[in-house]
Amino acid sequence: MKVNIDELKKTVMLLLSKLKDGKGDEIELKNDYYWDISSEQLYNPYDKPSEISLGQLPDDLNEIYRLSKSNDEAIPYDLKRVAEILKALSIENSIAF
Repeated sequence: MKVNIDELKKTVMLLLSKLKDGKGDEIELKNDYYWDISSEQLYNPYDKPSEISLGQLPDDLNEIYRLSKSNDEAIPYDLKRVAEILKALSIENSIAF
């Protein structure tokens, strides 16, 4: 499967714009901690995950905000942080628009 980055960016921007129109410039997330499963186990549907840790949405958000101020320090893991925030937004705002 190939991902077209321009199409993905366009879709994410559209969805965030709709969320903003429906909920405003800032959205309060109620959740804090989440289960974090290693990528090797996350995409292996044949074995039950055995290595589960905790992630924290405020930590992810702080790192994303830090990155927005100095994009020279971006690392691939930052995509995971963004994904966790987007996942939380989608779960907590399932009827936003």
